[in-house]
Amino acid sequence: MSRLARWLVWAVVALGLALLAWSLQPRGEAAGTLTIRQAQFVKTDAPAPPAEDAADWVERALPDNWQRTNPGLHGYGWYRLRFRLASAPADAWGAYLPSVSTSYQLYLNGIDVGTSGGMSGEIQRAGGKPHFAPLPPQVLHAGDNELLLRLRVAPNLRGGLGPVTLGPRQGVEDLYSHDYFMRVTLSRSVNMALLFTGVLVLILWLRRPRESMYGYFAGLAILWSIRNFHYTATPQGIPSGLLEAFILGSLGVVVLLLWLFMLRFAGRRPVRAERLVAAVFLAAPPLFALLDLRLLSLLRIPWYLACAALGAWSIAVLLQFLRTPQGRARTGAWLILVAELLTLLLGLTDLAVSAELLPFGPAARMAFGAPILLCALVYAVAENYFHTFDEVRRLNTELEQRVCERTRELELTHERLRTLERSAAIAEERDRLMRDMHDGVGSQLMTTLDAVERGQLDPAGVGALLRGCIEDLRLVIDSLEPSEHSLQLALANLRYRLEPRLREAGVALAWEVDETPVAASTGQVLQIMRIVQEALANALRHAQARRLRLRLEVAGGALAVEVSDDGRGLGPQADQAPDPARPHAQRGLANMRLRARQLGGELEVLSAAPGTRVVLRVPLEILQTQDAGVAHARLS
Repeated sequence: MSRLARWLVWAVVALGLALLAWSLQPRGEAAGTLTIRQAQFVKTDAPAPPAEDAADWVERALPDNWQRTNPGLHGYGWYRLRFRLASAPADAWGAYLPSVSTSYQLYLNGIDVGTSGGMSGEIQRAGGKPHFAPLPPQVLHAGDNELLLRLRVAPNLRGGLGPVTLGPRQGVEDLYSHDYFMRVTLSRSVNMALLFTGVLVLILWLRRPRESMYGYFAGLAILWSIRNFHYTATPQGIPSGLLEAFILGSLGVVVLLLWLFMLRFAGRRPVRAERLVAAVFLAAPPLFALLDLRLLSLLRIPWYLACAALGAWSIAVLLQFLRTPQGRARTGAWLILVAELLTLLLGLTDLAVSAELLPFGPAARMAFGAPILLCALVYAVAENYFHTFDEVRRLNTELEQRVCERTRELELTHERLRTLERSAAIAEERDRLMRDMHDGVGSQLMTTLDAVERGQLDPAGVGALLRGCIEDLRLVIDSLEPSEHSLQLALANLRYRLEPRLREAGVALAWEVDETPVAASTGQVLQIMRIVQEALANALRHAQARRLRLRLEVAGGALAVEVSDDGRGLGPQADQAPDPARPHAQRGLANMRLRARQLGGELEVLSAAPGTRVVLRVPLEILQTQDAGVAHARLS
């Protein structure tokens, strides 16, 4: 238990013991007052007391409890209280009655000086309220004086009278005002606060109906605070039997709600026990309303014992919860335990008063246990709420930390991936350049060198081969420029370089290029340009063509590039089988097909009449996807 919890527990213990000690201690006497603790009593329904010397008068010590001295009796009785004054008082006096049941009428020296509750009709409860009656000074005289009190007792209520304090009005009224504040004003104020708290928790529960613990607490606070008003207020117009049924039955429902709350608080749910206990304690109030008042009076003590047993059960549930590590760490659980024990002690004290084990007096001490217990429950509910809030905040903090860690890990992973992508792109570009240089410029230079060394080429032939090497080198260099992502621009550059050679060779070029933009990666552009270049070279070298036609079309989600000529053609089976007579052309066609497959497209070589048609088809989706990946690698 934390230091705060220990301080709170000891504070609750001190408060509860102070309340208990205050409720049990005898009232002191103010200066100039006298307290009468001995009286004469007679049980009679007569509207006037018997004669002073009648044998019916018996001596009674105050407080006097009818359940002990007059068991089973109800109705009317007379008390005679005698006191002696040295001289007649000049100022007003007063009588303070801290404990008197139901209705009474007061006479001073034969003069009616006050009544409470009426001596006929419906009997009103006095509850736990103290009473004060002003005594006119002219009625008092030196020597012996007599105070007569006629008491009216209901069959279902405790009858009796406590000590009576007499004296100057100011001193007696101060004593009365102090007790009235402690027993009535303070109790009502606390009940109003509890009622307000219960309404607030009820609103919270209506917003979160699945949290049944809040609902039980709201019902407990509201019902308990309403019930406690019967100690300090006398409802008008409600039959005594119905009011008694509410007082007894509501106590059972209050203890039931407390028990259910403790089960939820401890995380337990004995379904069968809940149904059985709830059925018994919820059926009691309407059953009590149907019973006779005398039978209710007989059932009061057994019913109080049953309520005390259920309260003890709730304490046992809490003790079992406190044995767990989770329970021991909860300050609110310890506070509830102390508050429940104090409330049970106050309730047992009231029970002892009702069962005649303690002197006659108000059995309203449990009303002071209600604020102590409900404050402990409020603390526990708030602790549970803030514990949940702190747990959520802790989880959010951990989640944020994990997200930050995962974000850093992802950034590192992303950086590694970008590094790998850059390395892969560089390696791929290096391999492509090496392959293109080897297959293109390198191959032609080796062929030219071999031909020159053997003396097979004249200067014009050497110049032609070198020009081809330069054009192939330019094609490779152009593929490295960002502008070459546009296929149309790359073809335009190729046309610019080829047209002078075509004019010298007397070959006409028909150029049909769709202006729809086609974006592709540098590698894809170079692959397409290699295929186009190889197709044009085959037409010039081997087909003996006089007319060439290049057509680019974007339609149907695909790119189509066609190179056709009017030369001698490749024969009917040229597209399927190699031609031994034309090995260079066949090797060029194999390279073109390989490049087409690398692009994800297909290449068709068709014989025309006359000439040959080479058609490359590539889906635009492949070009765009590959272009996006390469572009991402380059941007990274």
